[in-house]
Order: sequence, then C-alpha cells, then structure tokens
Amino acid sequence: MSSDVSIIITNYNYGKYVARCIRSCLNQKNYQPNVIVVDDCSTDDSVEKIAPFSKDIIFIRNEKNVGIAEASNVGIRNANGQFVVRVDADDFINEDMVFFLRTYLLSNLEAFCVSSDYVLVDEYENKIERKYSEKDPIACGILYRKDLLLEMGGYNPDMRHREEEELRKRLGDKYRIHHLRIPFYRYRMHSSNKTKSPEYKDWKV
Repeated sequence: MSSDVSIIITNYNYGKYVARCIRSCLNQKNYQPNVIVVDDCSTDDSVEKIAPFSKDIIFIRNEKNVGIAEASNVGIRNANGQFVVRVDADDFINEDMVFFLRTYLLSNLEAFCVSSDYVLVDEYENKIERKYSEKDPIACGILYRKDLLLEMGGYNPDMRHREEEELRKRLGDKYRIHHLRIPFYRYRMHSSNKTKSPEYKDWKV
C-alpha cells in the first residue's frame, strides 16, 4: 500500500532487537506507513532476523559501514512519501505514533517537524522513566517533512555520532520543531547503547 509516511530503521549489529522494532513499526493503527530498513553492513545475525519481514518492508543493505548519519540519508532518499521518521533498531514505538504525528504535521503547515515524548525502558521492556523531548531530545521519534529535510542537506554524512545535534545546530532558526507531549517512543537502555560509548561522548558537534 502506498503511504506518505516512511519509517526509517537504521541497523548495525542489533540482531537481538531488530525484529521487535520492525513489528512495532508494521503494527501501526489507523495509518499504515512504509517501513524501510537500512542495514549498515552488520556482522551479526541481523540479516537473518530481518529476512522474515521481506514482503512487508523495503530492505537496503549497505555494502560498507557508512555510519548512522549516512545510513539515515540512504533511507530518506529511498522514501517515496511526504514524511519520514527515524526509529533505531534497538528501540520500538507505540501503535498510535505515526497516526498522531502525521495528523499534527498535516494540521500545522508551519512546522518543519514534530517530535513525541518517549519512555526509557530496560532490556526487558520494563518502564524506567518518562522523558520529555523538549528537555531531553533524542534523534528518533521525530516526523520530518522529507522535502525540507533534503533541501536543507539532510544529515551530515561525516557525523558517525550525534548527527541530530549537528543538524539542529546547522539549521538554527530554520529547525522549526514542534513537540507532541505524548510518549509514543520507547528508548531501550542496554549495555550496547551507542550513547554509552566513549567515542560517542568524545564526538564533537
């Protein structure tokens, strides 16, 4: 089915979690998005875990590891619709997220994008804490107008980490983000979170 919303799932060695992520994106209520999975040359069993969904998603496997920013750009460039939203492969989303974020952008034409709040969950999906995206922004769970995002250069492919921070800094006042105070996104906390790595913490924006 054709859709004007594409969910971009970027994956690198998250075979343990990626199936759960894909299921949550496919099981949206009231509005069915396209789901694009970009595997950034994983070396684990990710491809095998993604394979059962091949009829329901667009699957792209990078020939070499290019990093999350460029992997996201690959997905965005392959999206046919008007809107795009990123979901990390180790996270998952509420079944109502796409419907509400899409409705918001259709009703607020001045908004470049709209984010939802999120819930931190543990390895077993138990709730840790509700978070507000206005105060503690993350890179995912933000629905963008695809044409404006590409017109403004998309993500900087040189950013191996903190690509969303760089985008916001580069766009400045042009980054017209709105916030929907409903926690649709589930941010999984585990030992392999990219944000816990020393390289992430030391990466300059």
